[in-house]
Amino acid sequence: MLSRHERDRLAEIESALVSGEPRLAEKFDRFDGGRSWGGARRVLLFLMLALVALLALLCLVSGLVLSSITLALSAVAGAVGVWWHARRNRHR
Repeated sequence: MLSRHERDRLAEIESALVSGEPRLAEKFDRFDGGRSWGGARRVLLFLMLALVALLALLCLVSGLVLSSITLALSAVAGAVGVWWHARRNRHR
């Protein structure tokens, strides 16, 4: 926890940074300091949807038509959900 004096001094430094180097300050505003799981999350979702689609194909080949249809519909619904979520976040 910062003391009041330290917070005031930090606010002065931030203000000087914004007025002196606005482009650099803009880069710091976008930096949140945490690790981004966006890329790993996308890869995991893609792998999960691919596995479900392969399982649907395997069920179809083995004669389990109802299971195959159910799995294929869930894979399509998952892909549409991922697409919709990505599109919604892009417009923010």
